[in-house]
Amino acid sequence: MRVAAGIRVVAVLGAACSPSGTPLTGVSGFGARGATHLAFTVQPTSTFAGGLITPAVQVAAEDATGQPDTTFASNIVVAIGANPGGATLSGTLGVAAQRGVATFSNLSLNHAGTGYTLVATSSGLTTATSASFNITP
Repeated sequence: MRVAAGIRVVAVLGAACSPSGTPLTGVSGFGARGATHLAFTVQPTSTFAGGLITPAVQVAAEDATGQPDTTFASNIVVAIGANPGGATLSGTLGVAAQRGVATFSNLSLNHAGTGYTLVATSSGLTTATSASFNITP
């Protein structure tokens, strides 16, 4: 590798480093302090009553910098937040995260309404609320 004069290249296997060679912390996968909150990374979309919400809703466990905590493997649970149509949420509501992300592939709501939201929770983490979506008759 060719490097310009005055430039120092620092490479440490398995760790991210600053230009001075000091290991970085707080970067997911590189000394991160762990998940602090949840975030919807794939938001629920509008669909018809009883239809599957597609694409599958995804919720990530993120660290304080907003990076996914790829070591997080605990359960994440979704529930209805705003419920303008009095619907019931069906499907697998609790999913173990894989590399920090839980995928909810079979969610549906049984009543029409405008402005539904989902809420994601996991023990010890700040909850997340999805963007609003609609269910049509």
